[in-house]
Amino acid sequence: MTLEREELRDGWTVTMAGEAPPAGAPADVVGRTIGATVPGQVHTDLEREGLLADPTFDRNEDGAKWVGRADWSYQRTVDVDPRGFERVDLVCDGLDTVAELSLDGVVVGTTRNMHRRYRFDARDSTGGVGRGEKTLELLFESPYREAGRVAAKAGSMPGPYDEPFPYIRKMASNFGWDWGLTAVTSGPWRPVAIERWSTARLRDVRPLVDVEAGEGVLDAHITVERSGLNDLDQDGEDDDLVLVVTVSGATAEGGTTRQRSRAQLTPRDDETVVTVRVPEVQRWWPRGYGAQDLYDVVVELQTVDGEVLDRSTFRTGFRSTRIETTSDSIGKPFNVHVNGTLIDVRGVNWIPDDVIVSRVSRDRVEDRLRAAADLNVNLVRVWGGGVYESNDFYEVCDELGLLVWQDFPFACSAYPEGEPIRSEVIAEARDNVARLARHPSLVLWNGNNENIWLHEVDGWEASLEGRGWGLDYYLDLLPTIVDAVDPSRFYTVASPWSGSESLPANDVDHETHHSWDVWNRLPDTAYRDSVPRFVSEFGWQAPPAWRTLRDAVRDSPLAVDSPGVVHHQKAADGMGKLARGLAPRFGSVAPAEFDRWHYLTQLQQARAIATGVEHWRTHWPRNTGVVVWQLNDLWPVSSWSAIDSAGRLKPLAHELRRLYDDVLLTIRPVSSVAAVVGSGPAGGSALAGGSGPAAASGPAGGSGPSGGSGPAGGSGPAGGSAPAGASGSAGDPSGQPGGADRPTTSASVGETADLGDLADTLSLGVSPGSFGNAPIEVAVRSTRTGHDSVVRVRRVTLAGTVLAEVSLPVRLSAAGVAVVALPESVGVVDDPTNELVVADMDWRRAVWTPGPDKDMRWEPARYRTAFAAAPDGDGLDLVVEAEGLVRDLLFQPDRVAPGGTVDRGFMTLLPGERVAYRLRGVTEADIPALTAAPVAWTLADVLGH
Repeated sequence: MTLEREELRDGWTVTMAGEAPPAGAPADVVGRTIGATVPGQVHTDLEREGLLADPTFDRNEDGAKWVGRADWSYQRTVDVDPRGFERVDLVCDGLDTVAELSLDGVVVGTTRNMHRRYRFDARDSTGGVGRGEKTLELLFESPYREAGRVAAKAGSMPGPYDEPFPYIRKMASNFGWDWGLTAVTSGPWRPVAIERWSTARLRDVRPLVDVEAGEGVLDAHITVERSGLNDLDQDGEDDDLVLVVTVSGATAEGGTTRQRSRAQLTPRDDETVVTVRVPEVQRWWPRGYGAQDLYDVVVELQTVDGEVLDRSTFRTGFRSTRIETTSDSIGKPFNVHVNGTLIDVRGVNWIPDDVIVSRVSRDRVEDRLRAAADLNVNLVRVWGGGVYESNDFYEVCDELGLLVWQDFPFACSAYPEGEPIRSEVIAEARDNVARLARHPSLVLWNGNNENIWLHEVDGWEASLEGRGWGLDYYLDLLPTIVDAVDPSRFYTVASPWSGSESLPANDVDHETHHSWDVWNRLPDTAYRDSVPRFVSEFGWQAPPAWRTLRDAVRDSPLAVDSPGVVHHQKAADGMGKLARGLAPRFGSVAPAEFDRWHYLTQLQQARAIATGVEHWRTHWPRNTGVVVWQLNDLWPVSSWSAIDSAGRLKPLAHELRRLYDDVLLTIRPVSSVAAVVGSGPAGGSALAGGSGPAAASGPAGGSGPSGGSGPAGGSGPAGGSAPAGASGSAGDPSGQPGGADRPTTSASVGETADLGDLADTLSLGVSPGSFGNAPIEVAVRSTRTGHDSVVRVRRVTLAGTVLAEVSLPVRLSAAGVAVVALPESVGVVDDPTNELVVADMDWRRAVWTPGPDKDMRWEPARYRTAFAAAPDGDGLDLVVEAEGLVRDLLFQPDRVAPGGTVDRGFMTLLPGERVAYRLRGVTEADIPALTAAPVAWTLADVLGH
């Protein structure tokens, strides 16, 4: 008989348990039984019944905190009749968090970990099998009570937040974060089921894949559990079992291949490895590097007579992976290789998409990840303050070709190393490393987020007084589990991590780096002070889309300092940092000028991220990866996200599409940072000296997105860009920390452009002037192939008049970076308050603003609009034609209609240029509103020129 699974989705109720309700609980909740959603968490049911105001709305958060202080009893009847099977198990794919499970009052199990799966024998305590219907109760204790017990035993653990998440194996960001509200949940957050089976079942299937000489190799590591009741031949032992593994998929010729292997288990064996080889396998590639070929895998557990006892089906892909961290002439790289190809990582950090994480459906996951893929993202880092994501998440990443970096759930705090936490860490790590092994997208396990760095820079050691704080997990326990359960994946100790305890954890020249001095204390131009080997976190804040925030707060009118707007900002001194970030480039904004503030903070976020990405990507291969903080939000909030909690794309998202393109065009200050990497270890002075301010490895006080405060620093040149593009770099080894300044000409940085005969490329009869005196240069990063094109560079007035123009060849023989020196005619401005430098190549554009935008003498933007009904009936097609220079034109159709969207962010146009938009969720009746301020706004409008 084949294992049967019956999911228990209907018929559940939930009641507050315990003798006394927590402070703040409404009187009508006490003793009341309501219908419960399973899978689900209690907040959802309380909201549905009108017993809890939505904690994400306005300032309801504080009034909902009592929920996490209460105990909750989930109940339903369940049929545990064996129906002819030998075993009946109660299977829980996820329980949040501290629970006691009972059948008709008889305890069958207890739990204390949200992050793992559980299985309990549903037979009664006498060893027989319970018959008929029983009352199943899942009694959830307040997470705070469990955390308090553990804290009393372990002692205080240092960290930046005054919440007890280190003492309980639960989603840390339930307890609030610098972008999240506090909503401490309880409930069966993943499916609960009854499974009936006989003889044996598949306990664990771990398919580890590789590619050897063009042949796909799948090693299926399989463990079985026996019922102990299947001695059919009466010899006193269980009978033999057979395992059959079948792999099928498409061939290069369009046909189908089907490969099968089998193994026999004797009664003394409960585990084995079944190897299946697939000739001429179609390899799985990350997005942008090839196809995402997936193969169907069927694992069957059979009797020797061929009866199927259990079956597991899934898809996987064949690829080889390697992460290179061998010392070189600079320090240590962090180079991600897939199928032997070094990947130019363009990533995003992922947080839970809802504070009530059980509400996140597959459709919602797919929407977010498809949006990321559309932005040219190729890696998603699952951050350590959340959860091991659902199977749906990794399946979608497999399909889209999004590489996955998976953190173990340890973030921004010291963690107890004693019991009961240690045993739970072991169990959850084994469970999830095994569960996720089938996914080709998963390339990396990471031990923790910022814990080693914070221990180092925030002085945790003194308060710990010799107690363990998690380091043993990261250096010993977790890598041992990964090596035992899934040795095919790379493990890194932390993010950030320099590869050695003898080096500062956040050293820019060694492995992974978090860049948070920028935003917390420094202006975004400070991104250019160093070139970390791999940037796994950096970011800049902005509010959510106007509609998202308007729908989330009661404030009328909206103001920068109105109560709801301020409540939906969780970063330490977040509003102050936003204001200080605006000041150098755009000046100050009065609190009542909400629309101006909203536009400028969105623009500043896009400009800041562009500054970092353009600089780092054009210094390839010294830098081989950037992972922006963050892709998504879990409630309406001012944060570092590119997509807000309603799924609306911020202008940053559209800018990421340009920044993460395979070909990036940028104008940058002439670089003196070496990018070429030599083989062999760095010299002994690798950590000594260096003049760049970011050469130091740690923050000056605090870390992470909200660490510390202080002025945003000087203004410096303000870089910018327009329609779309891509970039990269190279150079000579310097041996200096972070690529600190080292005089060199731009011609030596990467492969130079062939300048050819300038007399044939100049227009307007303007002499190009000499080379070498311009403070800026053009850099082109081509990720996959060489590039042969022409870059047209113009120096223009703010009225759009072209003062000088030159066209220069860009010739890259292979993937890499071309750096194009500019002649003085276009590279040196005469009036920094009235000129821009614009570079165009193919359809890509980059714009350089030589001074702070607030000091520019912007002229009123003049442009024409033409609307037409979209051919597919969804929204409007819009064409904008510039009559003068139009800088940073932004359309915000969500201000007109809740479903309004636009397919472009900030756009800069020269006179006579046109750009096409698609507006969805709006109609022809909305056209007058769509062209009115602030729905349609330019930088000149906002700065008052």
